[in-house]
Amino acid sequence: MNHAAGELEESRLQKAVEMIAITPEAATKLVGGYRATFEAKFKREPESLEDKCRIAAKIIGRYSKLSAAAGAVTAAPSVIPGIGTAVAVLGGGVTDIAMALKLQIDMCMCLVEVYETELSSEDKKHLAFVLALAGSVEQMASKGGKAAVLKIAEKLVYQYLRGPALITIKQLFKRASITFTQKAMAKAIPAGVGVAFSSSTNYVLTTVVGKVAVAVLAKEVK
Repeated sequence: MNHAAGELEESRLQKAVEMIAITPEAATKLVGGYRATFEAKFKREPESLEDKCRIAAKIIGRYSKLSAAAGAVTAAPSVIPGIGTAVAVLGGGVTDIAMALKLQIDMCMCLVEVYETELSSEDKKHLAFVLALAGSVEQMASKGGKAAVLKIAEKLVYQYLRGPALITIKQLFKRASITFTQKAMAKAIPAGVGVAFSSSTNYVLTTVVGKVAVAVLAKEVK
């Protein structure tokens, strides 16, 4: 892949994911349902950090299962909205990567809503994209164990959060495109992701990305 073609593929990937990712407003509505369920069960609002962690765990579980269910592009449209749009934009080339990132960004958008309700919609979106992309890319690139990946990914997220948001997100899409493609071609995905990959690896990566996001968000709100 030459440089120009690489840039085009990355921009198409970013465009597709931004088109199909959940909006902050939709995340607010979805998280509102989790808060209502919590209030009905515990007869109080989820205000403490522990309460928020309970809701976050439910969200991570939901998206990890969705990711596992997306076993193939042909089977996934009934499970995950947006696949048709991704195929139209990407022509099937990196649709598996786009759908994987979409689910992780959707999850992180909901997690941001749990912990950072006062942020503007645009800031919530930027934060969710950085959390999902940085956490996912680091795990795909890492050769270490899960505990090491969590620490390294958390550090990477903080590093990227200090940079200009739009430039950072573009850089992360570039890393995601390169890293995921290399892993897929090498067929050496440690705890990988992608609609074309196995349901178990989808589940693991989405869960780890969620845990990294919670680790960062929980520290930010203390």
